[in-house]
Amino acid sequence: MSTRTFLALVGSPRAHATSQVFARYFADQLAARGWQTEVLSLAGAIRKPEGWPALAERFRDADTVGLCTPLYVDSLPAEATLALERLVDVAPTRPQGFFALVNCGFPEAAQNDTALAICRHFARQAGRTWLGGLALGGGGALAGQQVEKTRGMMPHLCAALEQAVAALDTGEAIPAATQALIRRPFCPPRVYALMADVGMFQDAAKHGALWRIFARPYAAG
Repeated sequence: MSTRTFLALVGSPRAHATSQVFARYFADQLAARGWQTEVLSLAGAIRKPEGWPALAERFRDADTVGLCTPLYVDSLPAEATLALERLVDVAPTRPQGFFALVNCGFPEAAQNDTALAICRHFARQAGRTWLGGLALGGGGALAGQQVEKTRGMMPHLCAALEQAVAALDTGEAIPAATQALIRRPFCPPRVYALMADVGMFQDAAKHGALWRIFARPYAAG
């Protein structure tokens, strides 16, 4: 029996991003189950064209592909979108499944639904089997932490990811119950908004801009 292969695609243009953490989590967990895994950056392949042929080849040959990406203005980052537009014409060499995890800084996971619909449409157009979409709200709270370190704060996230890996390992789609589980808010929206405000003030102070935080340079009059 040949070794199953998994390719994790990172949609974030940032080098050290939460999406990278999720991509590495899926790759490590499936590798522990005997899969051959790899993590590649879509933005990196777009910015350095010499790396594109290798990414397209891995995408073509993988048994399962997962896209982990942040939400940018209700959609995918521009370079991730461009990459998918190119990959849609890459015919798979074997039956292949495709899933996506989209995370956003908004507390509501529903903010990711349009982006996941785009991913689902891509899978259909690319001739891949859609294995499900995972929508995570409040992703900013992770701040690049490893998934295992969030178990106390976001136990439902860890449980959902474990269930998703188990399903993928058996060749099944991610269960609807798992997709619903990851959408649960880890704290009340008002508390999350307060935490975000505190973080904003801290960043402003760090960069010497605290006194300008309420500036309205384009306000009329």
